[in-house]
Amino acid sequence: MTARPLEGYRVLDFTHAAAGPYATMWLADLGAEIIKIEKPGRGDGARYMGEPMHGPKHSDYFVALNPDKQSVSVDLHTPEGVELVREIAAHCDVVVQNFRPGVLDKLGLGFDDLRGLREGLVYCSLSAFGADSTWRGRPANDIIMQGVTGMMDITGEPDGDPVRVGVPISDFSTGLFGLSGVLAALLARGTHPEGQHVEVSMFDATLALMANYIPGVLDLGKQVPRLGRGHPQIVPYQAFRCGDGGHVIIGAFTSAFWRRLATALDHDDWITDERFATNAARVANRSVLVPLIEEILAADTRDAWCAVLEAADVPHTPVQSVSEALASVQAAESGTTVAVHDAARTRSGHVAANPVRSTAWPGRAHRTSPHIGEHTETVLTGLLGRTPQDIDALVEAGVVGREETE
Repeated sequence: MTARPLEGYRVLDFTHAAAGPYATMWLADLGAEIIKIEKPGRGDGARYMGEPMHGPKHSDYFVALNPDKQSVSVDLHTPEGVELVREIAAHCDVVVQNFRPGVLDKLGLGFDDLRGLREGLVYCSLSAFGADSTWRGRPANDIIMQGVTGMMDITGEPDGDPVRVGVPISDFSTGLFGLSGVLAALLARGTHPEGQHVEVSMFDATLALMANYIPGVLDLGKQVPRLGRGHPQIVPYQAFRCGDGGHVIIGAFTSAFWRRLATALDHDDWITDERFATNAARVANRSVLVPLIEEILAADTRDAWCAVLEAADVPHTPVQSVSEALASVQAAESGTTVAVHDAARTRSGHVAANPVRSTAWPGRAHRTSPHIGEHTETVLTGLLGRTPQDIDALVEAGVVGREETE
């Protein structure tokens, strides 16, 4: 069995909710040991989001983002708790946190506080607007960020209200940019013994997802329209309603695909029609072309049209539910999800598999997300050399908490 690329690395994880846990989730998948610090009795607030899965403090949302992590329950509002975490940090290669700027600095757990404890420490801070912004102290989350960046403004039907993207895309993109920053910093670690502070704001990460619109807005003075099922820059590139009420998505994003589509719909004349001959012309004449296509598709069912488009080699798909996608042959063959369980197999479920695959490292068994404080004693004894009596005293003083099995 070949070692996974981050085996031997240890991460001190102060993250909560979604953006930070999403980053450390993939660090764990790549082999890093994750020590997640949670508040006794409460833990990560994501434990209460979504549906209870393994008890009232173990929601499906939390399960999804926290596999393969160890939970150490420490009260950071006690000087003893902060000192204990500093001891753990001295054994860690990476620190990841997504508190508001300044929160951990006030506790003595910021980058400048920890960098001297471990040579080459990589410290990753995820926040809403960044540490130096005028808006740095504003509370924010995924939906706030979708609103303030313009993402919601371009999502929804043309005459309808702004619509939130159906996944926490601002959270997850921030986590992925944080992940890429940590990996790059680890690659450059040898030349930075003084340590590195990697910072990602949700604002920047979300706008980066709209990179294809930025030149048009800033340099050409364009506004990005709300087009519902359509695309501002490509036509036809949207979902179309069929005769049975189902929808088929057609993504004819090249000239070759457009010609194949026109032929499949028995309209070779569209290929030379000056209104539709180029993508720019089709964008300009969207209001003419889209109704013509939907009128044709109304004559048959979604599945029938999918068969026609498949034969014509036109990019297409029926609009599926999430459950249909997860039950598909593609999901099964590609290993899109993985099973997780605890050592006793009393808690089990499924989480997303890492989409990144390599011939250099294998798949592996995964542990489900931890109970609050499940690994407090393991980490304190194994990593810091604390005795059972030491831990008893820390529990009695309210500095740490033992496993809460709910």
